[in-house]
Amino acid sequence: MKKNLAVIFGGRSSEHEVSCVSVVTIAKAVDLEKYNMFLIGITKDGEWKLVEDIAGIEDGSWKQSPVSAIISQDDMMKVQPIDVIFPVLHGMYGEDGTIQGLFEMADIPYVGCGVFASAASMDKFYTKLVVDTLGIRQAVYVPVLAEQLEDIDEVTARVEAKLSYPVFVKPSKAGSSKGVSKADDRAA
Repeated sequence: MKKNLAVIFGGRSSEHEVSCVSVVTIAKAVDLEKYNMFLIGITKDGEWKLVEDIAGIEDGSWKQSPVSAIISQDDMMKVQPIDVIFPVLHGMYGEDGTIQGLFEMADIPYVGCGVFASAASMDKFYTKLVVDTLGIRQAVYVPVLAEQLEDIDEVTARVEAKLSYPVFVKPSKAGSSKGVSKADDRAA
């Protein structure tokens, strides 16, 4: 008997487009002899859509799907039971434990790390704190909190005291290379 697999992609993060490319590769690799695959796309506005096919993802028409998708453990809401979910969401709300928490609350098994591992590893600052306590070598870093940016001269002085140029700046909670910049000197 085939298992029901939901593959979720898109999402509200800055990596929405990357997720839409990734899901095509993954969906094409699913063994349809073993799984009934349900594609669920999340628009940038947070709308959940049941997607008819891979072609709709490739051409972007999935966003106009008239059929909404809902994940719930409530038996009154279930139209199609799902055996396992494969999240192909990148960045915030996908790799940060958020969606994993939803799956756990709905009591639906899923592929990938659990809530804590996802949350801790998605936030680079907290990952570095954990790694520091374990004595694992890592690149030298200077943490900067959003509220500290009000005094950019003080932040720059702290960075220059600990690092030499060039330095790389990366948002703590963005995935891939989104938001990364290189500063060759103080003016950059």
